[in-house]
Amino acid sequence: MDQQAISSAAIAVLAGLAALAGCTAKTAPGESPEVRGAREPVGALDPYEHSVSRFGVVPLHAGFSPDPRVVGGTALGEVSAGSIHRKCKGWISETPDYLLDADTAFLRLHVLARSRSDVLLVVRKPGGAVLCNDNRSGTKDPMIRSDFPIGSTQVWIGVREAGATADYRLGFSEVKWKSSSIPLPDLD
Repeated sequence: MDQQAISSAAIAVLAGLAALAGCTAKTAPGESPEVRGAREPVGALDPYEHSVSRFGVVPLHAGFSPDPRVVGGTALGEVSAGSIHRKCKGWISETPDYLLDADTAFLRLHVLARSRSDVLLVVRKPGGAVLCNDNRSGTKDPMIRSDFPIGSTQVWIGVREAGATADYRLGFSEVKWKSSSIPLPDLD
């Protein structure tokens, strides 16, 4: 094989590798993320990627019982919720409150927070999609209803003001339910 044939073959291989690399990128550089389906731009640092949770892991699988699964905690207003996504309003803890560890995918899972204070709910799915909600219609209780893939989803409960705190209950359900099925936190 002569030099020209070797050079042509090398260029073809490099072009193929470059095309393959372009096909595997999840997000184009500079792409503007939206609240639903948001992804971090390629090359952006993710300060929460390997974070642990403040209160633990909620393991769930299809058909879990009891339904709703209820956990509790105290929301902290340490950092702007906009640090997770620009459209999220309010303040959250630096570390996620809980990790939802799904060992099966959910086509429709309800995530709802209840508090005596006005709180907000921020979740980031394993693929990077960010969902925010501060009030479900007619209440001050935030709720997100979405599909959730297998993997760990980060969940934050936030507050309106920087430095504020709020006790809350966080519920997960596969069926349609009312916020009253989750008890309010006890009065201090």
